Amino acid sequence: MPSSDKPTRKLAAIMFTDIVGFTKIMTTSEDTAINILQVQDKIFNPILEKHSGNLLKKMGDGLLIEFSSAVNAVECALKIQSAIKEYNKTDGDDFHIRIGIHLGDVLLLGDDILGDGVNIASRIEPLASPDGICITEAVNQSIKSKLKIDARRISEVDLKHIDDKYTLYKVPNVEPEKLILNDSLDIDNNKHISIKSINDETNNLKEYFKALSYLCFSTFLFLISILLVIKLFNFSIISRFSALHLSPLIIIIPLGAFFQYFKKMKITFEDLRDIPFLLDVIVLDMGYKMVGKKDSTLSYIHYPRKDWMVNRIKKTKLYQRYTMGINNLSIDFNGNTVLIYGSKVHINRIINKLKERSLMS
Repeated sequence: MPSSDKPTRKLAAIMFTDIVGFTKIMTTSEDTAINILQVQDKIFNPILEKHSGNLLKKMGDGLLIEFSSAVNAVECALKIQSAIKEYNKTDGDDFHIRIGIHLGDVLLLGDDILGDGVNIASRIEPLASPDGICITEAVNQSIKSKLKIDARRISEVDLKHIDDKYTLYKVPNVEPEKLILNDSLDIDNNKHISIKSINDETNNLKEYFKALSYLCFSTFLFLISILLVIKLFNFSIISRFSALHLSPLIIIIPLGAFFQYFKKMKITFEDLRDIPFLLDVIVLDMGYKMVGKKDSTLSYIHYPRKDWMVNRIKKTKLYQRYTMGINNLSIDFNGNTVLIYGSKVHINRIINKLKERSLMS
């Protein structure tokens, strides 16, 4: 670093690292925490030297590192994560880190480094998975012809106190359902999340008549089936049937369609890291199970843990067709925004649970 007080501007690859759950480790055992920091130094120092990394700052368990090359920065990050995984196979104290890398303009002032390049790198580091790396589009463009990495693209991500939205890449390619970080089967009752907006994007009239037509058709097929069975065993019962006996259906079917029609809700989170709580609510609290994945869309079906026999029936294609997929739910991820599509009853429950924990901006 230049020692002069005169500011120097340059393009640099900035890396932020952080030990996952270090505060909890420190609270549990200071000796373990200190040992992990010492091991981190032993792992980092030779790898940084080999890849021309310049350690600028230590901030507790976090490190701020500068590289003149984005390729060097990403190669260094991959080597570090690989070395930590190898270390964790030994008898030492396990630890995991997150790494964020951004390529941008920075300002060198004495022994300090400033600028949006530093701010963005610090914002994306917490979005990396444990043992993972998060890079910006600028880094990806710089390395894509030189390094082969298996990364998951996440578009239009809002970063706190940064005006523009960013496209990020997560290494390794982490599936959205693996964003669920809770090890327990309980929801964190003390967690609060920040939601920017919740918008109803449902075409209510279209969805209602879609449900109504489906219910009419399925009810018709059901009645035909019942009448055929009765005819086989006792034809005389049919003679006592009249249209009057079916009149309650005139009320029941439209009412059923009102409760059964599907809704589409768009939820925008302030922080991408709050999305795991949404998945916790759906999977752990409400009893959904993931049954499919296509691109960034996950498909779930409602499987309450206690209803073992009912759950077996729900898996059948006949049940899916007859019930119009009322127990199904689809979630589409796009950066900080999530689109949820499912039955009105289930969507309302999910939204209410989120609102209970949210700090709406």
